[in-house]
Amino acid sequence: MIGLLIITLSFVLYRRKVLLMLRALLSTRHLQQLLREGKLANERIFLYSILLYLFAFTAFLVIFCHYYPPSFLAIFSLPSWLLYVFTFGILVTLLFVAQLFLQYFTSIFNYVEHRYLYTTIKALFRFYNALFIMCITPIIWYARVPQLMFLYLPVFIILFSIFFIRLLKNINGISRFHFFIYFCTLEFLPYLIIAKLLIINL
Repeated sequence: MIGLLIITLSFVLYRRKVLLMLRALLSTRHLQQLLREGKLANERIFLYSILLYLFAFTAFLVIFCHYYPPSFLAIFSLPSWLLYVFTFGILVTLLFVAQLFLQYFTSIFNYVEHRYLYTTIKALFRFYNALFIMCITPIIWYARVPQLMFLYLPVFIILFSIFFIRLLKNINGISRFHFFIYFCTLEFLPYLIIAKLLIINL
């Protein structure tokens, strides 16, 4: 419900910007236009995209835990609403830590001008993820088709690959070694840990 409200507000208040963000998925021209029009991180649509991602991905993880409960949650016996709050808090914490690390990384290596590019492309990645999750989550929950959750994996890999390639094509004047260190630390490692936990519990 909250996700639909955020999507509605985004389209009503920032229809042109949202359409531009959607077209930027496969169009380099629209991505460059989005970058030229100003810092997306300073606009309210950026906040909406983050909130949409947080609410959508939290709901997805809670539903996943409902059908495939991880063993480490069994000892807590958390009700669904508390599990949602707990998961939401973890995601907010991860985003906050990642942002702090990005600020620190770009400052010490003097890559401040690249911060906007990275933030914008990462915002698009979260935006596309959230929209896809919003499409499949109601079907999974109301039609009782938990197997549909595994459709997210190939979509995630495709979007993540596009995200990575877009960054490599657009970053200039930055050490590939420094970029590799950051990307592996805060982009690959968390997802590998989550995947490892899921494999263990499944």
